[in-house]
Amino acid sequence: MDEGMKKIVLLMVCLAVLGCIIAGVHYVAIDLPLQQAAIHAPGNGMMDPWI
Repeated sequence: MDEGMKKIVLLMVCLAVLGCIIAGVHYVAIDLPLQQAAIHAPGNGMMDPWI
């Protein structure tokens, strides 16, 4: 490969790694807390069929 092609390939690899890092930070900082806050599982303590 010539020098220009090597630089383009290196640029694309660096952009891909940077995109993965940014996506991971976005998921941990924004998406994950919203998903955890939205989980409201009902409790079974109020329903006792034997009373």
